Amino acid sequence: MSKRKTILRVENFVKSYEEGKLAVNHLSFDVKEGEVFALIGKSGCGKTTSLKLLSGQLRPDDGSAYIYGERILGPHERLLAGHDKIALVEQDYNLFNHQTVADNIKYPIRRSSKKYQDYRLKELLRICELEDYKDTRPKELSGGQKQRVAIARAIADEPPVLLLDEPFSHLDMAMRSDLRRMVKNIAIEANISVVFVTHDTHDALSMSDRIGVMSQGTILQTASPEEIYKQPLNAYAAHFFPHCNVLTSEELKAVGVNKEEGEYMARPEWLGVVEADHSDKTATLKHIDYFGNASYGQWEFEQGFSVWIHHDSFFTIKVGEKRNIILLDHVDWWKLQTK
Repeated sequence: MSKRKTILRVENFVKSYEEGKLAVNHLSFDVKEGEVFALIGKSGCGKTTSLKLLSGQLRPDDGSAYIYGERILGPHERLLAGHDKIALVEQDYNLFNHQTVADNIKYPIRRSSKKYQDYRLKELLRICELEDYKDTRPKELSGGQKQRVAIARAIADEPPVLLLDEPFSHLDMAMRSDLRRMVKNIAIEANISVVFVTHDTHDALSMSDRIGVMSQGTILQTASPEEIYKQPLNAYAAHFFPHCNVLTSEELKAVGVNKEEGEYMARPEWLGVVEADHSDKTATLKHIDYFGNASYGQWEFEQGFSVWIHHDSFFTIKVGEKRNIILLDHVDWWKLQTK
């Protein structure tokens, strides 16, 4: 990814609401050609506002964005808001319900030659897996199918950048998985750079090349999915992934793990339960989150804190039972920034 040239660059975007609250606070990042870049954050952190600024549909108070080195003009500088090289798919799809899927997809290229329209339609129906719905109207489609049509229409005129606002939030798990795969394939096959915002860690981890973790309108950390998961910057970034263990050095010392002063993180699959008596401490199983192929158990120590541990599908321990917990020094406890 590092060898690809930068196609999109955001420099110090600032945007405030009318009441003076900062929605976006000196936001900066870049996106490479063909890269899938995720902006992940909690509701209200400025994700959607950032996309609207980036697409040229919202005027920033300060800062600029550039595509191929050209500054993206705001809505006050253009007759029509937006940018020809940037397509934005919003959460409500904005499809034409009175038109067929084919007509919706061809709308952005309606002034092109019939030959080009037919060529692009065939390609997009294939890429977005909509061949069987060409003559269907949007009101007859599922949420996942509507999202496919919205994406196909957005990339009909071959923009180099595609922006997606919470693209999978209305879909069930099976549809989400299929659509994530499709978007990733589009980025690879069409060499389109994709920027999407989400609050779902599964979406970000499974399909992005890089992730930007947002908080209070700015990016705290930008890195690969693996680095974000294994080496989060601080407790906020660490807790974005469920069942995270963040303990202080004092808590770790109480169970036999000696670390320099600070906060440390371990993912639930890094820890373990043993039957023998040679582990650090005994804990009581307080709660189980069951997911079919795996479980996450919350184990409470007598010292007053608990840890989450990943268990396989054969896990049979019941709530209230005690076991020995492995919290040894060789576990890769990751030190978090506290300032």
